[in-house]
Amino acid sequence: MNNLKHIILPVIAMLFIVSCSSNDDSNEGDTNNNNENTTIEGDYFPSSVNNYWKYDVTTTDNTTNETIVSQDSLYVVSESATSVMLDVNDGLSANGPIIGLLSSGTLTKSNTTLAVDGVLELPAEITDLIDFDIALNNFVLYNIEANNNSQLASNSNSITQDFNGFPLTINYQLTSTALGYNENLSLNGTSYSNVISSKLSLNLSVSTTITVAGISFPLSILDSQDILVSTNYYVDTIGLVQADSGTNYQISATAITALETAGITLPIPANGSTSVLQELTDYVLAE
Repeated sequence: MNNLKHIILPVIAMLFIVSCSSNDDSNEGDTNNNNENTTIEGDYFPSSVNNYWKYDVTTTDNTTNETIVSQDSLYVVSESATSVMLDVNDGLSANGPIIGLLSSGTLTKSNTTLAVDGVLELPAEITDLIDFDIALNNFVLYNIEANNNSQLASNSNSITQDFNGFPLTINYQLTSTALGYNENLSLNGTSYSNVISSKLSLNLSVSTTITVAGISFPLSILDSQDILVSTNYYVDTIGLVQADSGTNYQISATAITALETAGITLPIPANGSTSVLQELTDYVLAE
């Protein structure tokens, strides 16, 4: 019996230790990027009149590695209890796509969300082929209470444009997705506290109908693809501190061959890839 006790007691002790260890592990987690069971408060887009933010905008052609650095100056021109209007570069065009979006219309704020009534311009790389603005109504850019990877907003449509006598059918979907909350986050060498991030994605396809040797058939020029993806970071009491955007497209090789057979040369290269980094360099906010 004594020998049995010597065997059983250590086993029971070991099981107890493992059980406690498992319980402790289950309580551990990365609280820096999880909105669930976390109360988040703050003003992630301070909107007093004359608030302004300055950004370096670094645009890189990933095909040629050519880089251009420009600046954007964004500032509040009017506000009400729930709405904000911004301007950029003294009325000139924005160099960064997200800064351009923020200044394209009216922003609506609540205690937890920021939404835009405005327009998103298509990436310049494809505007020689198709060119239109995407009108947005109450399109949510962030929601500090949203769970990670939850969809905040969606805007889709199908439009037709003419290209050298060919009717182009364009289908697009623009979505906004929550990426969560970070208690502390370093962005390009600067440490920030209380950061909300979200992602903007523009998926687009282009097709047409061509006639070769008297036979008409449908032709996909751009298969459905994300031509613009931007990850955007907002900081409590500061506002937008970074927008990391990428433009990529790939024209169907079949489409290029078929169009050339029909005597049509596309006005844009067969593919393109551009990165645009919009980084906060200076800001002044009303106290």
